[in-house]
Amino acid sequence: MANGTCEWTGISGTSYTYHVHNISWRPGPNQNGNYIFAKVVNGVWQPVYIGQGNLQERYDAAIKEGCVTTKGATNYHVHLESDQGARELEEADLIAGHPTCMEPTGCNDVVP
Repeated sequence: MANGTCEWTGISGTSYTYHVHNISWRPGPNQNGNYIFAKVVNGVWQPVYIGQGNLQERYDAAIKEGCVTTKGATNYHVHLESDQGARELEEADLIAGHPTCMEPTGCNDVVP
């Protein structure tokens, strides 16, 4: 389950299309959007961390901090979105719909 696209559905029922990359793929500068560090569990994507913002900065910070790799993330899912309000709504929707991204199983520590 690497590369291509993946549909993630929030608690609202809204579906978002994400591009799937290997965790070693690093986004270019000046790209804003939503992202999900994920792994496959029993043949299904499981989010390890869900966030939004500058994709390169957030990727670098998450890799440096180490939680996403410690929790087994193998891929970096990306959905480009320039509007901050839309990103924040999507992030909250997805986190609420995927509680496994929250500690202790995931790396998110608070609901936005």
